[in-house]
Amino acid sequence: QGKSEVWAIDVDAHLASMPEKDRAAFIDSPKRIQQLLSHLLLRRNLAIEARELGLDKDPVVQRELMQAAEVVLMRHRLDHIRESTEVPDLSQLAKEKFLTNRGDYQTKESVTVAHVLLDTSKRSEAEAIAQLNQWKADIEAGKVTMEALAKANSDDPGVSSNNGVYENYDPNTFVPEFADAVRQLVNTGDLSGPVKTEFGYHLIQLRSRTPGRPYEWDEVKDQLIAFERDSFLRKKQSEHVEKLKSLPVDASEESVAPLRERYGKVGVAPSATTPAASDAASVEDKN
Repeated sequence: QGKSEVWAIDVDAHLASMPEKDRAAFIDSPKRIQQLLSHLLLRRNLAIEARELGLDKDPVVQRELMQAAEVVLMRHRLDHIRESTEVPDLSQLAKEKFLTNRGDYQTKESVTVAHVLLDTSKRSEAEAIAQLNQWKADIEAGKVTMEALAKANSDDPGVSSNNGVYENYDPNTFVPEFADAVRQLVNTGDLSGPVKTEFGYHLIQLRSRTPGRPYEWDEVKDQLIAFERDSFLRKKQSEHVEKLKSLPVDASEESVAPLRERYGKVGVAPSATTPAASDAASVEDKN
């Protein structure tokens, strides 16, 4: 496009800062590929124009370019530490932590519930409550099922695909009032009274409840060992960064003091948004 060309290796470089596990999913979209290539071509055309105008000869611009390269090299150096560090067998450590903290490793409770929602923008609260109480009595008397009521009356947008039944959900994913009502239902078939949420009033029926259970070691060992491996490598990165930060700094009052006056703000400390502070934060975040 224009004077610019973009090659596959340019895409590789652009995605290099993205976690490797996320790259395939990111690029698996014609729209994203088009947007990425358009961005790279535009950026390169503007850079070509800048060089033709001699903007890259400005000393400050040259330092900006150097510092941008340093950010990239910093990231790759930290990655190199991870890749070149020999990791010991951490399976025993991971298993010891697992056995010591068994309560932290268990599946979540799941429930299957059916519900009918009445939107109070279409009727008064009193009408919604009265209707749901009547339907509750009808269900308890065996005159109708929750699915039939939901299919014919529910204002839940998902009712067309699920007939009001939500299977194997973590109760904590429901809005708080709905979740609290579900927790109070004990036995299969139990019905709530009308429950008010931001969406209106609900009638809820418990269909099943599967308690959480402790994981067995074989179910989580790969994940826990991977976690310990990542922690070990992060510690090695941090140790290397701290070693560099502890090196003696050769500076004098005479060389540093003029910086305070350079931009006309005597005595004002750099904010968290200054380039120097941002670079420092990025190193800490990397660790």
